[in-house]
Amino acid sequence: MWKIGICKIVSSRQYRLRQNLKSIILHIISCTSRGFTLIELLVTLAIISIIFSFVIPKFMGVKEAELRGASRQLLYTVRRLSDEALFKKEKRVLAIDIKNGEYWEENSGKKLKLPDTIHIKDVVAGKGARTSGITTLAFFPSGLRDEAMIHLSDKDKEYTIVIPALGERFEIHEEGNNK
Repeated sequence: MWKIGICKIVSSRQYRLRQNLKSIILHIISCTSRGFTLIELLVTLAIISIIFSFVIPKFMGVKEAELRGASRQLLYTVRRLSDEALFKKEKRVLAIDIKNGEYWEENSGKKLKLPDTIHIKDVVAGKGARTSGITTLAFFPSGLRDEAMIHLSDKDKEYTIVIPALGERFEIHEEGNNK
């Protein structure tokens, strides 16, 4: 028991009366344990939560999942435009803004943006690779399309979307570490 910061002194007569083990343990605990204040507990919890906010996403692969999801979304758009060109018998064009990480169907104007941590490294179409500016890929009613490779990357990994000139063999390749 506490009394103005000093453990209450128990007389020797009282101490002898409480010789059993339970009373000795309770006495030691009451004299030595101080406990924590609410502020100390809150500061400790805040520090632990900040550490976990950086550590847990690394283990859960959030960044890789975000890159994979962005690659699949872009591939879905490519497949959709290819199918629409074939079935509606109209040419479709996909515009890709490499610098801003945006892509859209040229006639619709509705832009889709990649997450901030992911960027378009380059677009290889035709005779060379483009690393900046706006690139367009055409999808024709005959089923032909511009053959291309789109490289998406974050700090650690790179995914390549392969668009063949003919056929349905669209692919996403994981290129591994980008370091």
